[in-house]
Amino acid sequence: MNENSLTQRLLALGRVKFLLYSPILYTVGAIIPTLEGGSLHAGHFVHGVLFTWVTHLMTHYCNEYYDLEPDRANVSPSPWTGGSRVLVKGLVAPELSLRLAYALAVVSLVLALLMPTMSARVLCLLAIFFSWEYSAPPFKLEALGLGEATVTLVLNILVPVLGYCLQSGGLQPHPLLLVLVPLGIIEYIRMMVMNMADWESDATTWKKTLVVRIGIENAVKVHGVGMVLAYLSLIPLYFAGVPLTVLLALLATAYMGLRYAYRLQKGAWRQKQTMWIIPYIASTHNGLGGSAALIGMILLKPGVSPSSLELFPLYLYLGGFLLLKFMARLKRQPPVAAEPGGNPA
Repeated sequence: MNENSLTQRLLALGRVKFLLYSPILYTVGAIIPTLEGGSLHAGHFVHGVLFTWVTHLMTHYCNEYYDLEPDRANVSPSPWTGGSRVLVKGLVAPELSLRLAYALAVVSLVLALLMPTMSARVLCLLAIFFSWEYSAPPFKLEALGLGEATVTLVLNILVPVLGYCLQSGGLQPHPLLLVLVPLGIIEYIRMMVMNMADWESDATTWKKTLVVRIGIENAVKVHGVGMVLAYLSLIPLYFAGVPLTVLLALLATAYMGLRYAYRLQKGAWRQKQTMWIIPYIASTHNGLGGSAALIGMILLKPGVSPSSLELFPLYLYLGGFLLLKFMARLKRQPPVAAEPGGNPA
């Protein structure tokens, strides 16, 4: 990161790479009312995506400010945990992060109030409230052991239900919304992994996450049970009317999830080097789960073309993933050797 570029510092502070995932979950809900024919309402779709992104970004700037103490206590962060490190390194004033969070909260609130239906407005206001209170006072939900539940509520329930509501015009029940059950479990235990990586430093501060409260060994056990339950839940979902195509797409992600869960059960959490990479694996598995559900639904929908709006979040996720891999590879490249005269070889 170029420490002289304010734009780069603010982008790093906002941890924009995590914004690749939320449009997938939003579209999982949005596509459901259109599966038997018809197309997405483009205006409502874009409105919802903008709200989701602004609220998600607001949460990051808010978290960076209020989590500064535990982030400073973390001496072994990874690219996926321990905060962005921008405030810890003093590259941006903490107050600027909070001001950005407030500004984005205002934009998010305006987008919420402009939603076309009352049910959509209520969903948006709930998303703003819980996103802010994840780390901010007075509730600081993450410090009460409710961080995992809060993230799951916002990203895996409110966001996709908002997408569904905007396209259907209301909150009518639909069996395909049940896919949010396994996706929610996967999100919950993924957030446990993120907190496992930071549990030692969190325990020395006010940030008493669920992992800190129940202990790391118990947290690993809960994670393992949760991973198994996520995929076992596909069985009752089949009998509840969820199409087999969607369930098989979700099942395709089982090996990745069960494999890293097994590594945790075998003690991978004790190794700092391993816990540096497992949050990345958990986040990738989480993203692939949502992508699989969306792909399964797209396969059910007639008339989908490569330019269809439903494919937008998948293109975005794939492009962002490849870009992050490319940037990581550039950072690992050794510096160019120089000739004795000072010119590069």
